[in-house]
Amino acid sequence: MGEQLELFPKEEVEVSKKVKIKDPEWCFQFFDNEPIVMGWQEDTNAEASPLVMQIQPFEGDGLSFTQNGMQFRIFARPISEESKKEREEQIKKK
Repeated sequence: MGEQLELFPKEEVEVSKKVKIKDPEWCFQFFDNEPIVMGWQEDTNAEASPLVMQIQPFEGDGLSFTQNGMQFRIFARPISEESKKEREEQIKKK
């Protein structure tokens, strides 16, 4: 028989636990600039819930963040021919 490859280290790896923030504020940040607060949970006694954003595919709709003249924008637009080709290639790979 051939040799067996050692794919995983034999030593133990420590995995850190995520600490849930009790009273969070939600922020966005450009590079290492100061974070910008975009919202917080109103009920400080309730368990913290996740931030969920939904952007519908309508022209002109979207979400924009601006800081120091820089703008970060999330939006929908009609799919380009280039994206159609890329999507087809990815579907073929599955």
